[in-house]
Amino acid sequence: MQRVAGYGAALAMLPYFVVKTVWTLDGLRGGGLHDGAWSRLDWSLINGLTVGMAGAAILLGLALGQGWGMRIPGWTVLGPAWIGGGFLVPMILVIPALLAVAPEGEAAPVTPAVPSWELIMLSLSFAGFGLAVAIAFPLYVRHRWPDAFTGRAPTAGATRAVQGTVATVAAAVAVGIGLPQMYWSLGGTAGLNQATLDNRDGQWHLLTGNSGLWALIAAWSVWTVTRRTAAGSPIPLLLSWIASGFLFAWGSWKAVFAFAVVPDFPPPEPLWALAGINHFGALAGLAILLLALMSTARASETAQKVTARGDVSGHHRLSLEGRRPTRSPDL
Repeated sequence: MQRVAGYGAALAMLPYFVVKTVWTLDGLRGGGLHDGAWSRLDWSLINGLTVGMAGAAILLGLALGQGWGMRIPGWTVLGPAWIGGGFLVPMILVIPALLAVAPEGEAAPVTPAVPSWELIMLSLSFAGFGLAVAIAFPLYVRHRWPDAFTGRAPTAGATRAVQGTVATVAAAVAVGIGLPQMYWSLGGTAGLNQATLDNRDGQWHLLTGNSGLWALIAAWSVWTVTRRTAAGSPIPLLLSWIASGFLFAWGSWKAVFAFAVVPDFPPPEPLWALAGINHFGALAGLAILLLALMSTARASETAQKVTARGDVSGHHRLSLEGRRPTRSPDL
């Protein structure tokens, strides 16, 4: 299943890679979009950036599905998996819902530069890659680092109190940016710009609610992982990985473009609120990632010590019985 899902992730991202490459080459020849926000952005530069991201996603899928992916340095897999999974895994169910609630005439916009079939291919690439990585990556981690899912209670250490404080702050920040978005997505208007309330539509409600939901998931997961209140279950660890990647990837991406582009249609949220959500969300996501990695490292270290004590105890017992211990074959 891991191999099939890894190959599936690479194949799903291939159409996106091809379309974005064509768009980049077309932009270098003077084509592409030049109106709206694209009057202030370089079409070929932005699409070239996404070509690189798509290429990294394809390599990630291959690494998750092939044997050499188990031998390369861990960070070369964990980094792209965290960013790519954060971008797309939380969007798996949202993508078809966005198409379903699109205003009449906007579900498949057609321009000379962006035909509708290309937009459909991009959406399928996003959904397919997110689903495949959601399957392949946990299996990859389970095979390469089996102790990551031991779920043992954290042991006391010199940095235990500091980690608990950081986890509390990160969870509080995630709740602070998640609850307002959930409130707004359900129709609340307090705190929104009253002059731009008409810019809310079905897609805005879905995206805002999805962002708020994953912020709250991030808060719960980091609180659970750092305290191991659900010992033995891999779900909090996996959710902390996905949710922190979501906060960091989307927060960073939106923050960059918020500085680079003045929106044609001002959002309902005040600019200061969007800046806080994006910047503090990205910082909270990075903090949650570090806490999850440290918690996993502690669990792995504890599991190895328990195994070592068991091996020593078994060796001593067998020696007392006059028999030489046998070594089990490496798996």
